[in-house]
Amino acid sequence: MQPTLQLFTAQNGMLSAKAFFSDGTSRHIHSLVDPAVESVFYENLNFWGDLIIFEGIGLGYHVVPKISTIPKQAKIIVIEYFDELIENCRTKIFDKIDNEIVYVSASTLPEVKSFVLSIFRNNSGLKAQIVRHVASIFVCRQFYETAINELIPKIPGTVPDKSPVRALIFYGNFFLEEEIRNALIANDVEPVLFRYNELKKGIAFEDKLQQILVGQRPNFILSINMKGFDGNGALEDISFRLCIPVIVWFVDDPRPILMHRLNFVKGNMFAACWEKTYLPYLEKSGFCKAQHVPLATDEKLFYRPDFSLPQIDTGFVGTSMVDSRAGNIKEKFLWSDNLMPLVERMSDMLLDDPYFVVEKNIAVYAEKMSVKIPFSDLKNITWLSSYCIHTASMKKRKKIIGSLVYDGIVLFGDPEGWKILLGEKISARPNIDYRHDLRDIYRDIKINVNITSCQMPAAVNQRVFDVPCSGSFVISDDQKDMHELFDVGNDAIVYESPEDLREKTKFYLSHDYLRLSIVSKARNRILNEHTYTIRIRSILQMLK
Repeated sequence: MQPTLQLFTAQNGMLSAKAFFSDGTSRHIHSLVDPAVESVFYENLNFWGDLIIFEGIGLGYHVVPKISTIPKQAKIIVIEYFDELIENCRTKIFDKIDNEIVYVSASTLPEVKSFVLSIFRNNSGLKAQIVRHVASIFVCRQFYETAINELIPKIPGTVPDKSPVRALIFYGNFFLEEEIRNALIANDVEPVLFRYNELKKGIAFEDKLQQILVGQRPNFILSINMKGFDGNGALEDISFRLCIPVIVWFVDDPRPILMHRLNFVKGNMFAACWEKTYLPYLEKSGFCKAQHVPLATDEKLFYRPDFSLPQIDTGFVGTSMVDSRAGNIKEKFLWSDNLMPLVERMSDMLLDDPYFVVEKNIAVYAEKMSVKIPFSDLKNITWLSSYCIHTASMKKRKKIIGSLVYDGIVLFGDPEGWKILLGEKISARPNIDYRHDLRDIYRDIKINVNITSCQMPAAVNQRVFDVPCSGSFVISDDQKDMHELFDVGNDAIVYESPEDLREKTKFYLSHDYLRLSIVSKARNRILNEHTYTIRIRSILQMLK
């Protein structure tokens, strides 16, 4: 749909702009109340490029306060779909500076293409800075993608070398980020930390990201669960233009993570996933490659060469997964209490069959049960499905831990949640710090019980690696990947039901030598095959 432009007077008397589409819909390019208010979001913008590319500019209210700070020697390219806005830009924004400026609109793109490309050919090593006006881009995203790809197919000097030596890591306080940093260093890859928690989203994020990517020229970018990615697709767009591969390692269900970002996935993006059943979904989502990469352990955090005498017979370290204690998923979508019978049924189906696909069956069962789902959009259906999966995981923990309560199992973490799930009499110790306390807690338990989340039909979680590495014994529910990663029965023990768990727990509590022998064999295998230092090599292979 080709949009048309309407200029109008905003409520504060300033000129504003709006785009209309042939289907009758419209989209504001600037506010109908105060168009200049958007300049606040660009107050941290600094012009540092030899070539400054304005990708969309609208009426330029975000540029006007900063116009005098543009370096005099910088070349400028203004890309804007509408000719009327190009003319406004030419006569009212950039008329006061003497920089060399090229204007590109939908109607002039073919004729200026060769001239713009000549700028790059004649200026080797040019540092290009792109300033995006998101509202303009969203009006006609196809045009801007085409213009950038045709005018700037590759920014000189940013194509990575064949052998990765430097990686940009999105680094905050999320699971695995520190482990990945250590693993990269162990593989002679220099980590460049992009501390996303310290940046506001928007122009400050985009500006800092561009400066690092252009200045540091990392060979690839790595994120866990897309943590740190902005909401406007800036990371995806910038990395694609700079020809820098992006690797996302998913260690949670990728569907809720990706549902707002599917339009941003680019051909330079790779997906690693700890659960192989999600690989077809990731491939269909546009990633150029999707590969199974299991979890592992960080030997620096968990390994101790000695064996100590545990004081606790049986323990479980983890949360209850009671929703009010785990993110309140119901608050993320249009929840209705009338949906609860459906959630109960879906979660029970998933407990009976780990490969039961909730989102494909939810409408069918709703019809069978005469439950009206008050929405049909992707966001709400995805979160409803996630709530069903989460509820199944909570029921699983309640059933397994509940079977061991009278045998004296000790719980660590989420005491309030466990009381909600199993009653006020349950004894659960306070939350523990993963990086500083968890190893010693595992070491103090003779038998660590493992329960896998229902979002993982086949995969194994962190405990099966961390517990043996710490020098202690773990007994896990029977996941398919256990049989691929370990020699089950020799260096790993699994249970098939709560009854089986109780019997095996009693057996291994009374056979110390056998239990310690299994721990020793498991730890040797983990240190040789299942560390993050080793896993990162699999991720690096994706780039070849």
